[in-house]
Parts: sequence; C-alpha cells; structure tokens
Amino acid sequence: MIRTVLAPSFDLALTVPAPILVTVEAEYGSIVFEGTMYTAAHHQPHGPYAGNHVVDGGRPAPCNDRNIPELDSADVSGSILVSHIDLDTLGGVMRAEGRRGMFKDFAGFWALAEFVDVNGAHRLVHAQASEEDVRRLYAWWAYAKSMPRVARDQVTDVTDMLTAAGDALARIFEGDEALLTAGEAFRAEEAALNARTFVGMNELSIVTRVAHKASDFVNHLYTTPQGRVGRTVVAWNTAHGSITVSSAEPCPELSCRDMVQELWGPEAGGHEGIAGSPRGRQMSEEDFQEALDHVYARVLRYHSGEEM
Repeated sequence: MIRTVLAPSFDLALTVPAPILVTVEAEYGSIVFEGTMYTAAHHQPHGPYAGNHVVDGGRPAPCNDRNIPELDSADVSGSILVSHIDLDTLGGVMRAEGRRGMFKDFAGFWALAEFVDVNGAHRLVHAQASEEDVRRLYAWWAYAKSMPRVARDQVTDVTDMLTAAGDALARIFEGDEALLTAGEAFRAEEAALNARTFVGMNELSIVTRVAHKASDFVNHLYTTPQGRVGRTVVAWNTAHGSITVSSAEPCPELSCRDMVQELWGPEAGGHEGIAGSPRGRQMSEEDFQEALDHVYARVLRYHSGEEM
C-alpha cells in the first residue's frame, strides 16, 4: 500500500525510507525534495519548480497538477512525501491516490484553492470565485481546524488523516449540510472577529487592531470589515499584553522581526513576515502607540525610496 508521510524538515525527510515515489510540496526553503516518479512543487522563485504565478509556463499548484501519476494504478510500492498539510497538499496527494473524480466537476473550487495558496487567504475577496466555491472553502477551513496537530520534530504517517480529510471534502462537494453549516459558522466568527478588533487603516495600508480575548489571533486579518485589503497589521492583545506586527507580503527591507527588535531589543522576535513583543512582558497602550508610530515611520521611509 502507498503511504503518505509528513517530514517537517529536510533533515527529517532524509530519514524516510526509500522509495519515495512522489513528493507534494516537499519544499524546504530553496531545497526541493524530489520523488523518484514525480515532484509536485511550485513555490520556488526560478528553475524547474517555479510556479505559474511567478513565471509564464511555470508549475501549477499540486491540487491542479494533472501530471501527478496515479500510484494506485501502478504496480509499485513506496510512499508519498509532504512537508505540511493544507488544501493544496491534500489535493496533490488525492491526485496521486487516484481520486480523480474529486477534480473533474469541481475545477472552480480547485482554482480557488490555488489562488489562496499563492496569494494568501486575506486576498480571497479578489479571487472572483463563485459563492458556492467560497462556501465550500469555508467548510473545508472549519473541518481543517478539527484535524489533529502533527509533531514538528519527527516523521509522521498521515495516510489515515489525509484519507479522512479527503472523505470530508467529498462530503462538502456532495452538499453535506453539517459541514457546510460549520463553514458558515466559521465564516461568521471570522467576520465578527474582524469587526470587533478593527480600529482603522491608514493611507499606508497599515491595519490597526485591538483584541481583548486571549484566544483572538488577528494578524491574518488584513482585510477590513469594509473589504479593503491592507499590507501590514499591528495588533495589541490586551489579555496577553502582547503586540504583534505582521506583513501580508514579507520583504527584507520591512522585516517585522527587525522592526520589533528595534523597538524592544533582542528578546522581541519572530520572522520576517510576523513578529512580536518580548514574551512575558506586558505591553501597555503607550507601547502600542509607540509600535504604531515606529511601523508607520519605517513603512513611510521604505515607500519614499529611502531604503531601496
């Protein structure tokens, strides 16, 4: 039987027993782990695995890659390797498993899945997708929240998990009311979170948010309640006493990590695309205003050409 295994890092991928027949988004930064039969990858900036969103004639997302071989129809044994689980990865694995009926009649949905994969969920309003497919997408997101977490320090067999996820997606396509209703509830919760935490967006597309619940993560909410899309979110969670800065399209010149460390020193940290205040330090309203002023000044300098 073909098994699907998840290796969160390239070093862990090297420990997966051969043969690895197909890899699906097994991309570790600039390193692509190749399968012996096929490699479904599309997040590289150039070369054979550059995506069609980067270069003309580039690779499609795995969920839309018709060249992925059907392993169940081949007299072979081995594994499918993935680096993470999302809708695009699931689609690529289902193609390798021979579940082609999931694609023929739902091309619009998979086009939407690819759009979100390469542009981010915050740009969903620009996808020009049908309301039916958007409804299906929210139903998938609601289901995905219930999926078990996968360890980040070991190789995990995710065959059964992805089979169950594919079955859930099939039920969504068939109009399963329970799953679609859960999606609508998830969509309503996101809209409510957007509305209650939104403070404003300025002329530099910096979105300001304040959350008062510990469970309220808001740095993915670049779209305002009015449907405008921002570039940066600066959020203060008063329950945690934390401030988080994130960027919809990270770039080295506007590294979120650099910006928070300029404010609060090396104990602040994160990544280029999202970073926050030092853990354990309670950030005040004055700290929040200082962060807003600092991010505004850095973004203004960048767009004025001073850091280009």
